[in-house]
Amino acid sequence: MDEKRIAELRKFVNTITDPKISAFLDLKKLCQSGIYNLAVQMATDHAAKHHDFSYLDKILTLLEGTNHLSDFISSLRPKLNFVITDTKPRRIKKATPEQVAKAAKQALNKPVAIKSASTKPAKKKSETKVSLDLMDSRLILPGSYGTGRRR
Repeated sequence: MDEKRIAELRKFVNTITDPKISAFLDLKKLCQSGIYNLAVQMATDHAAKHHDFSYLDKILTLLEGTNHLSDFISSLRPKLNFVITDTKPRRIKKATPEQVAKAAKQALNKPVAIKSASTKPAKKKSETKVSLDLMDSRLILPGSYGTGRRR
């Protein structure tokens, strides 16, 4: 990539990770876009060349807690040797192949929490639907205009 394109992609990463803007983003559409893929590629190349994971950390923070995080991490695995810290905020660190294998082994041993219907409370109060329509009101006197009959 040329320097002009790299500068545009760096500006793009800084823009989408800005908290004022990231709240309005649809992450599903973002992760499927071509410019996002180019930005991840630029950040990966930057990390491989300079050992600076700052752009990848910004994208990791943006995708934290979503389904798209695992796709992001799996796209980086073949290109970089890294581990993700357990502390908040999570960061990407350079690692040796042994550390990567150990982290992958720990990830396989961790139980995955799945939200299901059985985790919801057994009893749920049924909410009565309150109608705001005047025709459904009991305040209308029988025999008067607008007695509540619908045609």
